[in-house]
Order: sequence, then C-alpha cells, then structure tokens
Amino acid sequence: MSATGSSETPRFRRPASLFPATAEAIPGAPDPSTATDLAHDSASALLDGVFHSADPEVVQRVVTLATTEGLGDLAALWSTSPATSLPGALWRLYVLHTWVQRSGDEVVRRYRDGARTVPGLRYLAGFAEPPDVDQVRRTMDDILRGAFTGDLGLALIRAGSVATIIAHGTAHLADDDPDPTLTAQASRLLRTGEELVAAGRHAEAGHLE
Repeated sequence: MSATGSSETPRFRRPASLFPATAEAIPGAPDPSTATDLAHDSASALLDGVFHSADPEVVQRVVTLATTEGLGDLAALWSTSPATSLPGALWRLYVLHTWVQRSGDEVVRRYRDGARTVPGLRYLAGFAEPPDVDQVRRTMDDILRGAFTGDLGLALIRAGSVATIIAHGTAHLADDDPDPTLTAQASRLLRTGEELVAAGRHAEAGHLE
C-alpha cells in the first residue's frame, strides 16, 4: 500500500527490461544452477506479471517482445532450458512466432502442403482455410497472447500443431528439392512441434515450472 493509503496494484514494468537488468547483475558467467534459477524466475515473472495485468499495452509488448527487442536476451536466459519447463516452452513458442511473422509467405506455402497430410491438426492450429499470410500472422499473435492471458496449455498445444503441420509441408518440399537444409528444417520443426505439445500437456497437468 502506498503512503497515501491506496491499494492500487502497481503497473507491470516493460517486460524487455527484465532481461538486460538480470544479466548485468551477474558477475561473470553464472554457474548452471544460477542460470537455471534465472530462467525459471524470469519466465515465471513474465507470465505472472502479464496474467495479472489489465493493461492491454503490457500484453501487446509481450506479444511483440521478440520482434522489437530480438531473441538475444530470451536466448541467453531460456534457450538451454528443457522443453517441458516453462522457460523452455516459452522460448520455443517465441522462436516459432518470430519465424511465422518474418516468413509468412513461406509458412503459408508449407502449411497448405502439410495440412493435406495431417488434416486433423488443422482444427487445433486454428488457421482459416485456406490460410493467407495476414491471417496466419494474426493467429500466431493470438496463440502467443493466449499463452500469457488465457490457457497456457492450449496455446502451447496449438503452437505445436502449427509446427507439426509446417514440418510435414517442409518434408514434402524436401521430397522435390535436393537441398539438404529442407530435410533438416523439417526435422527441427517436427521436434519443436512435439516438444510444444508435450509442454502443453505438462501445463494442463499443472507440472510446467
């Protein structure tokens, strides 16, 4: 409570400021246990702060965090965390979201090919049929926003479905193109999809920490 007696909840600070401040507070490279604590604490603070905020600007800053600030700070804290941990799940969600926003045309192309192979996942992904670039980007924004303001487990499972469909579409491209990077991309996307779904199941069970 403030000196004036007000019980007003303080505004949640700009999420991006959490990361440089945390990193600068560490003298030298942190040991593994410290890094793990930082990853979990920062992910929990971000999730809790947004979930309990009624300020739409705060939510929008989190949705555009990776776009406006880059993935570097997030990678430093979260990228080595297990997939079925909160920081690991949020890291994978942000990476997928960033790629979809940057490569919308390619995502739509691969999604359309992959949806024919795993049509049942289209309902979980939630893209319009047939999808277009703007709609796909908006839907990924909605999925990311939902992770912080709604049902985290469902958001992660939806994102996993998107990644899995795109993985199948990428595999179709690899069948017709000798470029080995396509096969590698298909494998990474499929693994990401499986990891996001697994994280979503953990979240539904209350075990994503």
